[in-house]
Amino acid sequence: MADPKFQETFYKGQWGAQDNMFWQKQADTLLPVITKIKGPRRILDFGSGSGALTEELRRRGYDVTPLEPMINGYLMDQSYPHRFDTVIAVEVFEHLLSLWEEIDEIEKVLTGDGIIVVSTLLTNPFIESPDSAEQFGAWWYKNDLTHVNFFCNRTIAVMAEMRDWYIDIYGNSLFVVKKQAYEG
Repeated sequence: MADPKFQETFYKGQWGAQDNMFWQKQADTLLPVITKIKGPRRILDFGSGSGALTEELRRRGYDVTPLEPMINGYLMDQSYPHRFDTVIAVEVFEHLLSLWEEIDEIEKVLTGDGIIVVSTLLTNPFIESPDSAEQFGAWWYKNDLTHVNFFCNRTIAVMAEMRDWYIDIYGNSLFVVKKQAYEG
């Protein structure tokens, strides 16, 4: 686990490393999934970094609020005048030192029928293979010292059971969380 000063320097160093095309592709990936489930009215960009994805979504006509702890403070310290029907977390969950506490805070700002869209690389391609330990050891994604959580379909299913969630998994890098009452 990296110390907080290292993390801040590391994250801010990454903010300028991605161009507009990267964020356009992120929006192109997220929006079909989100709009298939619901027409979002208010989106919270949780862990928004530089705000580039927020700006890309706003450019496309969406009402988006950025939340970057290094800029805005933590979610538990916020006081929003409304709830959000969609919370997006692009490349965020793998960084959360207190994952369940942050999920609690996300659920507090989410409408009753809201969704959480999580983008993170999953270990699915190798986790079930006999040499999974070796493949994990060679996996570039785990070499980022700020990545402290890793997920696969099985761990996501356990999370769903623990929280009474319905979860759709899209490929090896995206999943959507909804309360079990969801009938989509």
